[in-house]
Amino acid sequence: MAQFKSLYRTYRPQTFSDLVGQEAVVRALSRGFESGSLTQAYLFSGERGVGKTSVARILAKAINCSSGPTATPCLQCTSCQEIAEGRSPDVLEMDGASHTSVEDVREIREGLRYTPLSGRARIVIIDEVHMLSTSAFNALLKTLEEPPAHVVFILATTEAHKIPDTVLSRCQHFRFRLLTVPEISGQIGKVTQTEGIPLDPSVVSLIARAAEGSMRDALSLLDQILRIGGAGVTPAEVAELLGVTDQALEESLLRALLTGDLASTFRTARTVLDAGIDPRAQIRAIARLFRDILHSLLEGVSLENPRYGWPRESAARFASLPPPNLFFLEQALSVLVRGEDDLRRSPQPPITFELLLARICHLEAVLPLPDLLLGLTAHSERSSDPGSPRFPPRPSAPNDPPSTHSVFPDPVPDLPEPPPPQNSLASTQEGPLDLRLPSDWPKALGRLSHEMRALLESARIVRFEQDCLLLDTGNSFFNNRITTNRETLGRALSEAVQSPSTIKVDTPSQGSGPPGKGGKTLPPPPLVSEAATLFGSEIIGVRTKKHSPEDQSGDTQ
Repeated sequence: MAQFKSLYRTYRPQTFSDLVGQEAVVRALSRGFESGSLTQAYLFSGERGVGKTSVARILAKAINCSSGPTATPCLQCTSCQEIAEGRSPDVLEMDGASHTSVEDVREIREGLRYTPLSGRARIVIIDEVHMLSTSAFNALLKTLEEPPAHVVFILATTEAHKIPDTVLSRCQHFRFRLLTVPEISGQIGKVTQTEGIPLDPSVVSLIARAAEGSMRDALSLLDQILRIGGAGVTPAEVAELLGVTDQALEESLLRALLTGDLASTFRTARTVLDAGIDPRAQIRAIARLFRDILHSLLEGVSLENPRYGWPRESAARFASLPPPNLFFLEQALSVLVRGEDDLRRSPQPPITFELLLARICHLEAVLPLPDLLLGLTAHSERSSDPGSPRFPPRPSAPNDPPSTHSVFPDPVPDLPEPPPPQNSLASTQEGPLDLRLPSDWPKALGRLSHEMRALLESARIVRFEQDCLLLDTGNSFFNNRITTNRETLGRALSEAVQSPSTIKVDTPSQGSGPPGKGGKTLPPPPLVSEAATLFGSEIIGVRTKKHSPEDQSGDTQ
């Protein structure tokens, strides 16, 4: 029967020196062997495929090696070979995801009572330990607290925050980091050289980026590519296999986003979607590129640097573009990070994908808050200078009407005089208006300046006869303001409707309350008038007390 073995198993690290990218962990463990200060409980945490289980097995070899304990196991003794082949009676490996119950932990505890058969210690490796139930953790806790002298626990997890604090406090915690693109690319180069299958550097770069920091994922992808395409596989074929765009299309999309070219962005996005590429995978790829550019600009390091892994040609083409604004890059990354989650929940991912790209294109016109505040401050200084214009100049067409807008503090006692007829906005409108027509009142308001229109927007026409316009806002305060400025408003309305005679503006009787007998307005009581004068208030109405027949007969209430 044929034997199958994947590349990531074939090239699994066997010693600490074979490990890639975890120098801090290796250094700490090696110094422990040199000083002879080993512990009985270790916790390895980190993302998938970064070497946690491999280091656990190497540590088991280092402890039980016939020439040990040593940081450099011989790999030749019986103990090292048995551990490497997974058949050592003194090393127990348990998957925490499939053995989560109290009974599973009790079986381990029962077996730990016996001394090692051939090795120096009995070693328990529990992978994905965060999957254990609360009861299982409680059952394990006593053994972790006071383990037998011949027992060593090695716990591995991808979610260290789910480990109870009582367990964490009894372990030495080692954190494994994600690997960089150059580290993964270098390991892929060694593997392909050993296998005798050289690959295009662009293919190696695509695999290293798609692995997202996981060496195991990178070797799995390499295994898949070598078995399908061999040494002759092209970058375009690898991109199609990985579900991402090839280098040329990715550069085209990046260039369109950086220059804010919305039309080119949508054309490239349509090509991406027509090729069947997963929008989420493409968003992740673009986010990595934006992150590389941001770090490159901040650190002053070229994108050709191995830490970024950009091909020389791609880095040179990007260098020819205008350098992007740092604020733009930060905001674009924020949109991309949130957008990946939006795509996951979106009922229409293609439309959401295009919308995200459009947002990035429009970010070129967005200013950071300090710049906006600086602009407002400069504008305020110009406005306070009598010799400077109130607003910054703007290009104007020959047919543009002169602006009638101005800053109007509210409230004011009087309105400014309207500009001369030849400079007014009404002079540019065609045709006179008739205020007796309901549809002409909004048109007349539209021809007024902003401050005058603000006074009349809530007013309705009660009557318009013989050039006398009676307006009512339903509020005595606003009616009073119209009455105070009625001459100015009358001239402005005459201009707006192009009336040959001046319109007289008036409001209903400005009495302080409802009419009394005979239609006369009742004056406010003296005490109320004195209070209004003292506090600077306005009397908006006087309410009289209605008397019942009993009151009229002389009773008071």
